[in-house]
Order: sequence, then C-alpha cells, then structure tokens
Amino acid sequence: MKRIILFLITVLTLAFAATGFAHTMPESELFLRSIGPGKTMEQAKSVFGEPADRQLFKGDGIRTVTYVYSPLFEITARTGADDPAPEEKLKIVSYSVKDKNITTPSGFCVGASYQNVQNKFGAGEKFTEYDGRIGYIYSFNNGLTTLTFYVDGNNAITEIYLGTEV
Repeated sequence: MKRIILFLITVLTLAFAATGFAHTMPESELFLRSIGPGKTMEQAKSVFGEPADRQLFKGDGIRTVTYVYSPLFEITARTGADDPAPEEKLKIVSYSVKDKNITTPSGFCVGASYQNVQNKFGAGEKFTEYDGRIGYIYSFNNGLTTLTFYVDGNNAITEIYLGTEV
C-alpha cells in the first residue's frame, strides 16, 4: 500500500512539475542579433545603429529610455528614477518587434506561422488580452522574463515581445 501511495505522489508531483517545463525554448531565443535582456543600450546602438527617436520617462520610482528604431521596432531600458547612469549604460528590459526583417536566432519573425515556433519548442501559454489579441508566452527565470508571440486569426505572428522584471 505504501508503494502505491508513494508511486501516486511521485506521478502527481511529476505531472504538476511538468507544467513548468512545457516548452523547450532556450534563453538564447530572447536575443535579437545578440541584443536582449541584460545588454546595454550602447550595445543596442552598436548593432542596430542610432534610433530614429528616443522616448524618456521618469516617475513612479523608475526611469525608462526607449529607442524607437521605427514604428515596427523599439527597445526599452529601465532603472531607478534616481540612478544617474547615462542612458547608454542602462540595461535592456524589453523590446517589441513588428518588423518582418528582424528574426529570433531560430529565424522566427512577424508574418511567419506560430505553428513553426510550437513545432520547435512546444506550446507557449496561450492568453487573450482585453482587446481580444491572442498571445503565446514563454517564461524564463521563474516568470521574471517572458517572450511573447502575438498572433492574428490565421495564427501568423504579428509581434514578438520581450519583457522582464529583472
């Protein structure tokens, strides 16, 4: 009887733990041309060039700098509101890609089928935003870093979004 109970506990533990490992996407997929979380805005400039615009925000205890390369691509860094570090030294915490010419290391891009991502790395966690937009989220670092693929009604990728709380 003890063996049966121990076996059931083991099976249940593995079943619940498996939900945390539903995908096999490596953290290297978080980077676009070597730029991603933890890299600096200076490094982003060295890869993508000077941004077309900069958006600055300071309030609520934070300071953000967003390099807008086009309406289809932007990178954001964040620090504390009182951090005197120059913007080039700030660490990247997010990006938004809607440009078909910017790909993940595996070649996933806007316009491609999300099915390709799922076939390679397993399914992300599906969610629907308040406006009806559907996304598939892949979590890293216990959910502190996420990579989201937004899709349209045909399951084509419309945006790739990196977000991190680190």
